[in-house]
Amino acid sequence: MQYPKSIQNRIKRTEGQVTAVRKMIVAGESDERVMTQLQACISSLESLKTELIKQQMKESMVRDVKKSLGLED
Repeated sequence: MQYPKSIQNRIKRTEGQVTAVRKMIVAGESDERVMTQLQACISSLESLKTELIKQQMKESMVRDVKKSLGLED
């Protein structure tokens, strides 16, 4: 599967947030700040999952339409 740039960018954003959590823990940041950043990571992963599901659905629909029209590769 070829993933669009938007999904690749979401992964990079999530990596950055996870790295920030690690740095905050190492630096001894407050629990409240770490938890806030951790929640941002979780939200980012949920958004990524949603985008992947959308992508799969689109590709599946295109395949089904092509198949029903006899246009399969």
